Amino acid sequence: MYRTFPAALAGSDGRGNGVRARKMRPTIVIACRVMQELLETMLGKDIRRAYMDILLHNTPKKLAAALQAEIDAIAEPSNIIIGYGLCGNGLVGVNARGHTLIIPRTHDCVAIFLGSHQRYVQRFFANPNTYYLTRGWLEANDDPLSDYRDYNREYDQETADYLVDMKYRHYRHLCMVGFSQQELDECRPMSQKVAEFCASRWGMNYEEILGSTALLESLLQMPENLDRDNSEFVVVHSGEEISAEMFHRPGEAPPAMAERRG
Repeated sequence: MYRTFPAALAGSDGRGNGVRARKMRPTIVIACRVMQELLETMLGKDIRRAYMDILLHNTPKKLAAALQAEIDAIAEPSNIIIGYGLCGNGLVGVNARGHTLIIPRTHDCVAIFLGSHQRYVQRFFANPNTYYLTRGWLEANDDPLSDYRDYNREYDQETADYLVDMKYRHYRHLCMVGFSQQELDECRPMSQKVAEFCASRWGMNYEEILGSTALLESLLQMPENLDRDNSEFVVVHSGEEISAEMFHRPGEAPPAMAERRG
């Protein structure tokens, strides 16, 4: 169903420099664990990969530090595919060191699951203030209902109510993204519990949609296409730092700090 991407990417004999030399580097994937199940269907067994804690996106500074540590641990100059969006500026300040970083030019990882930045923007205007779910987030207990349960374990009832309302009361829609009808059916018992909680507390509407692997597939092809302009991705060269400006597109407002909103 999905393309499999090998570690050795064609296109150069290794005798040149610049783009040709970069294309001959090994490819490594560093991604949020929420993408693990999907990426494992697409990656060749010989590609080195690392999956990072899903909850890091809740604390952007911790995300940046953890990603930097993963990059710093890679000794050989490599093409590193980063399976994140800008994620609340959580990538800002990360240095490529001696590597080339390749990142989807998206505000957050919702666009990666939807398959394109364009589809993300279309849904943003059609359904503003949407909170998204996926199998990975549900299984990691990263959703409004799980947060509320955690708050109740840590705080008194009044404080728990205040915290969950502050975090989620501005959302109007809840959207479950699956990559097949079977996946949506399998996740429905979990997603429906979250939907019922969100509907009763904040009046959120619930919907299910099919995602797309198109953006991920293009991302995994990028190491062999570094000589081509592609506005869908940010390429950070050796010694450069990731900045929020790299993710800006002409005519668009700067990315919002909020996560998982449509």
